[in-house]
Amino acid sequence: MKQPYHLLYLFLISASVLSARTWTNSEGITMEADFAGTMEMGGQTIVIFSKSDGMRYQVPLNKLSEADQQYITSGKASNEAEPKDTGSASTIRPKTAFEEEISKNLVRMNGSRMSRVSPDEIAPREYYAIYYSASWCGPCRKFTPKLVDFYKKQQRKNGDEFEIIFVSSDRSEEAMEGYMKDDDMEWLALDFDKKKSSKELTQFRGSGIPCLVLVDKDGNVISHSYEGKTYVGPTKVMGELESRLNKKSS
Repeated sequence: MKQPYHLLYLFLISASVLSARTWTNSEGITMEADFAGTMEMGGQTIVIFSKSDGMRYQVPLNKLSEADQQYITSGKASNEAEPKDTGSASTIRPKTAFEEEISKNLVRMNGSRMSRVSPDEIAPREYYAIYYSASWCGPCRKFTPKLVDFYKKQQRKNGDEFEIIFVSSDRSEEAMEGYMKDDDMEWLALDFDKKKSSKELTQFRGSGIPCLVLVDKDGNVISHSYEGKTYVGPTKVMGELESRLNKKSS
């Protein structure tokens, strides 16, 4: 599945410095945002922007217009920025071997269509909730809205601590895409065509769905919808993740 490069990947970090400006990408699309610094990831420079809604975005430098690239590399963006708080910016730790593997072959909804997500766009997290589900599954359709509400709420508070990755059991890519669109899934998903070659993400699935599995940054299972052969359900796993996130933010 070849889709246009996803320009902006939602990315939450601590506030640093901001400089309001209109930015243009290499395709001529503009965005009103504040410059919040740069970092090195995956061998390339990543620019961090902040928008007025408080959300942070990460964009590869080479995806910006030549004029904006020069504006940043010349130091003008940093020189014209004004501190907005006294806290220091969060540093991004290197990805673990598990994170490097699960960053491959991912997609997300970009408007009304799915688009590929470059591994360099994906920042490391402390926790990953792998969600095995399908549009044809009644219990899944009942649970998914609860998980969507949880995700949106926690992204506002703890977006830099966790991510959900959807692994579809749908019978076609079109069904998977429709499911993600209809249920407003904003999280990452494994490319439909890559399930057989992505054992790092498929290995945790239980014998039925919906199945939610919480793992740490090294792929160690913290909580599972199955305890042995007993199905305890995804709500328990969601509660465990919420408890851990609340402890970190308190």
